[in-house]
Amino acid sequence: MSKTPNPRALDRDEADMVEQTKALAERSPAELRDLIGRLRARRDRVQRQIRGRVRAGESGPDAGAREKKALLTQAIARVADEMDRRKSGPKSGGAAATATENLREAVRRKAESPTWTGPDDRTADLGPSETPNTKIAPSGALHAEGMRAAISRSTGAR
Repeated sequence: MSKTPNPRALDRDEADMVEQTKALAERSPAELRDLIGRLRARRDRVQRQIRGRVRAGESGPDAGAREKKALLTQAIARVADEMDRRKSGPKSGGAAATATENLREAVRRKAESPTWTGPDDRTADLGPSETPNTKIAPSGALHAEGMRAAISRSTGAR
């Protein structure tokens, strides 16, 4: 495709729509939506025409239809970029500014509500308490039982 668009590639309505895409600042959002819809419809029609010719075996050098499709695609891209620019808002300075703003907001939220509510010292927790074993005698009971035999042996006549 040449650098200068062929004025004969587009019909009068298409050329008018492509010219409208070069001055998008004064268009309203509704006009942009309408314009991009009409451009997409024309581009899709040309694409169907190209595919139909290829299917029919008329796939010679169809530079005119391909150039028309390329011009309409470029116009659609211009309108879509303008719509994205408007959607991102005037205060936004791009992806880096948005990321910085999101980070500031996250730091502020974290400072307001800390997630750790436990003790400040990490060694303060002693772990789970021990479960007493009820199957054995209390401490010293067996020792006292053994002492009875020793006492009875040690007392009395020898």
